[in-house]
Amino acid sequence: MLADHDNNLDYNYVINLFQQYRENTLGDHNGMKMFEYLAEMVENYNCSGNGKAVLQEYDARVEKAFILCIVTSLMCRIYEKVSQAGELCYMDASALFEPLNMSITLLYTSCTAGALLLSLFITSDELKITLKKAVIIQ
Repeated sequence: MLADHDNNLDYNYVINLFQQYRENTLGDHNGMKMFEYLAEMVENYNCSGNGKAVLQEYDARVEKAFILCIVTSLMCRIYEKVSQAGELCYMDASALFEPLNMSITLLYTSCTAGALLLSLFITSDELKITLKKAVIIQ
């Protein structure tokens, strides 16, 4: 009974099933359905009042990088309450999201309590111009 795949699905079967579902629902990683879904999620997040998010879709034809900026409501309060947040910032661009080859960049400020997170950028590269654009559009 334990070897019966109708009752006990193995790991590879579940992974393949999920991949088929994702491809049918969202399409390719860089497909139009995926960006439409992501734009809808950003709009829903902005309407929820939990923070702010900005999306710039990837377009290789015009060399436009993918940028997703997220600022939660807690991060907004840090901008309001911590005076040095507008003067002193640190960037940590060491994190990567390997399956999509994306860079995750965190923007911090420091205070007596320690480092406080100001925003999060997910970008398609770590070029200076891309990070500059991410800081500007937030």
